[in-house]
Amino acid sequence: MQSKQLTLLYTAELPLIKNPPYGSYANLATLVSEIRAEQQPSLFLFGGGSLAPSMLSSFDRGAHVIDILNSIEPDAMGVAKREFSYFEDELSLRAYEAAFPLILSNAIDPLTGHGLDGTEQQLLLSKGNTRVGILTVIDNAASEEYLLQRLRIEPPYEDIINQARALREQGAELVILMISDELTFVNKLLKDGVVDLVLRNDPHYERPIASDEQPVSNYVIVTEDATAARITIQWPQNQPQQAAFNITMVPLSDYPEDDDIAAQVTAYDTRIKALLSEQVTLLTTPMDTTRSAVRTGENGFGNLVSDALREASHTDVALFNGGGIRGDRTYEKGHILTREDISSEIPFRNHIRVMKITGADLKAALENGVSRVEDASGRFPHISGMTCEVLLSAPPGQRIEKLLINGQPVQPGRYYTLATTDYLASGGDGYESLKRGIEVPFSQQVTPLIADIVISVLRRHTSLAASTSGRLMFISGKGN
Repeated sequence: MQSKQLTLLYTAELPLIKNPPYGSYANLATLVSEIRAEQQPSLFLFGGGSLAPSMLSSFDRGAHVIDILNSIEPDAMGVAKREFSYFEDELSLRAYEAAFPLILSNAIDPLTGHGLDGTEQQLLLSKGNTRVGILTVIDNAASEEYLLQRLRIEPPYEDIINQARALREQGAELVILMISDELTFVNKLLKDGVVDLVLRNDPHYERPIASDEQPVSNYVIVTEDATAARITIQWPQNQPQQAAFNITMVPLSDYPEDDDIAAQVTAYDTRIKALLSEQVTLLTTPMDTTRSAVRTGENGFGNLVSDALREASHTDVALFNGGGIRGDRTYEKGHILTREDISSEIPFRNHIRVMKITGADLKAALENGVSRVEDASGRFPHISGMTCEVLLSAPPGQRIEKLLINGQPVQPGRYYTLATTDYLASGGDGYESLKRGIEVPFSQQVTPLIADIVISVLRRHTSLAASTSGRLMFISGKGN
């Protein structure tokens, strides 16, 4: 019986256009060219997660990534949660700048009753003599985590079933789903034949213990940074349900850089480094901004940021979320922090927000901040002007055992002044109680970015220690 074959290349989460010693876009371009030169149908799908965070994205909201991808020409790009770092309208602009389709299947704009302007909810591609349907969904939690201002995220399971059925009716022989979150029903979708292949990128993936939850052969998860999955799909004519999948994980660094893409990347890199080479201060201690370090406990850099917010605004307290710190690196004692370092660590274009807030609402905010420590959630709080004792064995919402402001127990009905980000003040990352605060105009005429405030404060010191001071402590609860 005659068979069909398709080669598929998938990668995602490449926010850094230069990322030594790992590969990035210039290496990816070489890999894509090699696969396209082979004598069989091929498909390059980019899973997104790349328009932020990075230093350059903080200036152009990811436009440079779209520009580079336009040169590589993916067949389609899936929209992941990170694409909403600068909200819906900016993503629409990026979609119109792209020479390739952006796919987001389960988002509805109530203003139009359709998907996000500029994106596609589904895509049908012809590759050789095969028609392939493409879907992408994001989890409902994106609305809270990225503070979507307008889009409504539909339940992904029902949406996938409906859209996959529509693609089959249009003649799709294979239906491919791209996801960026843990979805518990993926194996069921594959077992029931709703979709034929699921693609996911997750460098923090932990394999489930239960055998029935472990990924099946056509659920492909890329778990290493700067890595692509090369998937060869072969099936008997008219019987795609019998497809066999051969999967190879390919580090991008295994491939040389494409000269044209490398030149494009260098031009962007040179431009940004000229802006960011300014020296700020000398570190007198080591500093750790890795993901776990800033999302699971008090952190030296988190303290520097929150202290800078409080110093710049002259407030009682300050609060910054660990998810706003994205450098994911370690620094040696004696390192000279530059504007580039700070911009890498705080890449989002968040502005300072000053408000008056009751002690009760402040405590509720901190309860939210420590509610998902076990998941290394980005809502983890870095605080200044207060000390907090946290009982992790208690249920979320009941973990703050003691909260002191300026050494005194917090008074629920008293108003305190708080400096934070506009993202958190608007309820981002679950900080709903901050929305009840009363905004106080910031002293400067133009409200600066958080990164600029931190740079301004840190440069006043010739040297600084990025140390912890016991301002947020986990306690055992013994004797309580």
